Amino acid sequence: MPYYHFVINAHAPHQVVTERLRSVHKTPRELAALPEPSRRELVTPFVGYVKEDSFSLKRNIRYRNSFLPLIRGRIVSTETGTQVKVTMFMHPVVAVFMAFWLWFVGSGALAETSMLWLMFTFGLALTLGGFFPEVIKAKRMLTEAVLGPEAELLQT
Repeated sequence: MPYYHFVINAHAPHQVVTERLRSVHKTPRELAALPEPSRRELVTPFVGYVKEDSFSLKRNIRYRNSFLPLIRGRIVSTETGTQVKVTMFMHPVVAVFMAFWLWFVGSGALAETSMLWLMFTFGLALTLGGFFPEVIKAKRMLTEAVLGPEAELLQT
């Protein structure tokens, strides 16, 4: 199952980091309550839940992507500020389906034709190509949100 883990170290108090994360997300209920044209405009980069010490998010996108990473994280206070531990992974149902599909096609490819190898390669490329570009975007957006003004200093 595609999986990605990283840590963001912020020189800000726990409560500030939590509020920064809350400012870039809406709950599914809040998003559903908005009028339809507003929902189409990306009113917030993430949808999900942010609690005091953890969060569960996914990107708010206009297009369909079954490989969109689910984002889970923990917010931990440290001596120098706050550490945000982030884990991104594929939806378990999609991961099981793709594992089964790749196993089925891959086992046939070992015994049969090059067409099955092509299907196996396509399935693998589709899975990884749909997941990792989204991981890169989400990581950048989360890092900018958590670091706040510090993010500008890191880019220069």
